[in-house]
Amino acid sequence: MDIFKSKPLKLASAGFYILLMIVCFYCACYQLPVGVKYGINLLVVGWACLMFFIHPMFNRAIFCLRFFALFFFPYLMFWIWSVAIWISEFQTFNYILRGSLNIFYMATNILFAAAAVYLFGEDTMPLTLAGMALANGLVALQVAARAGIGTFISEYIRLLITFADDTGGAMRQMELHDMVYGWGVMVIYYAIHKEKNHKTQAVCFLISMLFFTLGFKRIAVPAALGAAVMYHCLCRWKPKHIRALANIMALAAGGCIFFYLWLIKSGIFVELANELEIDLMYRDVIYTYFSDFFELAPSYIGRGIRFIYTYCTEDPSYHLATTALHNVYMETYIEVGFWCWWIWILFELSFRIHRVEERYTEIPAYALMVMNLYVFFTYLTDNTLFYYAINVLYRMAIMVWCLEVSENGNLLDSETRSLAAVKESRQKKRNKKREEENVEGDFHICV
Repeated sequence: MDIFKSKPLKLASAGFYILLMIVCFYCACYQLPVGVKYGINLLVVGWACLMFFIHPMFNRAIFCLRFFALFFFPYLMFWIWSVAIWISEFQTFNYILRGSLNIFYMATNILFAAAAVYLFGEDTMPLTLAGMALANGLVALQVAARAGIGTFISEYIRLLITFADDTGGAMRQMELHDMVYGWGVMVIYYAIHKEKNHKTQAVCFLISMLFFTLGFKRIAVPAALGAAVMYHCLCRWKPKHIRALANIMALAAGGCIFFYLWLIKSGIFVELANELEIDLMYRDVIYTYFSDFFELAPSYIGRGIRFIYTYCTEDPSYHLATTALHNVYMETYIEVGFWCWWIWILFELSFRIHRVEERYTEIPAYALMVMNLYVFFTYLTDNTLFYYAINVLYRMAIMVWCLEVSENGNLLDSETRSLAAVKESRQKKRNKKREEENVEGDFHICV
């Protein structure tokens, strides 16, 4: 189903969207003021609202709003909890406003993803990729022009051969943190999502791989590879109890991450890294400094969202050379405390998967599980919780996948069953369970 009925209007709209994406992701390449991309977010949201009034598609609008709520809930929880902390500490209005800005920016990111899917449906991902590639390609041309094409290519080859151990000046300029993690999402998406046109899928995958390796973050490579392998394993294994699997994985992941925080706080993590001669790249200093800022106990309620950045930029006693922890788990725990931290982990890794599996069958749920693996892996060494590209794209990818299932009743899953057949089978199981419960109840009455 298309919002844009006429072909010329559809092509013009696609071209305008790609142009907006070029500007948006050129901003994510640190070439434009940071607020530009958030302005474009709101522009696309306004565009979607206008098209809804002109040609409303109620089912798709409800679909997009449902996913907005599903994706925004953790950030809303962080903000409400932080407001309570700020009020209890009698913080100033300016302090509260600064702390709230990141939540507002993330709201515009998720609204933008929902609006783009409403406007372009299944075409959203390739159109977004086109804008990303042109923006990142423009930066690559600028870097190659300054360094020389020969130097650019030779440094790129050395980067690949040495697994980013030998990084020249040109490749350092291509290490665009915000973009490279977004390209990782694209690599995973086109590695696991079956497009109607296999040639288009191959081209999109190769483009994504090119820019993903140009930026080359070592933590992202095993994360993307592991996500793709995990998806294909799930599709072959076809676990019957995906909810139980998601619950077990969420609890196991939460426990391991909590243990990781304990290792950091106790100083064992830094000691082990030093003994193994692992270069933590200044993280040992940061972790040691902030390890006294929190307690690993249910009584620890946090210090409010954005506390770390505010403390690092405004407290005169702070003397380190960075304003971020480069560890999302530690930073989030310090800011929102024990209970919010655990709710966030379990909601992301368990509850959201339940909702997707219940409404859109197992395959999109598998996709969400592997995207979670990729995103949560990047949290170990970088500040990707609020990065633009990765947060927009992985949510957009899941929404597009679920929309395909929702709007195509004859879409087949890995077990070659249509969505209607899957829903019918589930309803039969529910009816059978009710009948068994009724029979058991009648038996007890008779007894």
